Amino acid sequence: MTVIDPRRPGKVLQRLLMAAGPEAKEEIVTIADYLREEGRREGRLAGEREGRLEGQRSTLLKLLRLRFGDLPEPIEVRIRAADAGQIEGWTERVLTAPTLDDALAER
Repeated sequence: MTVIDPRRPGKVLQRLLMAAGPEAKEEIVTIADYLREEGRREGRLAGEREGRLEGQRSTLLKLLRLRFGDLPEPIEVRIRAADAGQIEGWTERVLTAPTLDDALAER
């Protein structure tokens, strides 16, 4: 539905109902409801994942500041752009690395 006209899913649904006829209405509406709910669920999950990752980034930045002092701007930018695997690796090294560069080394 949204591939055809993402701005007007209701209009697309009406066209589909007219083309399929009244006997298919219940099935089509059920499928449309399912697709809407599936989209909502996927959106919630994506938001939760991004929220967790942002929390991990903030925690890492705080730990790095506590351990090494003020962070250069490029380091903060790098951390804010990092994926979950990078954040996890850096967080594991923050307490044992002798320098900021060692803590953020790619391995």
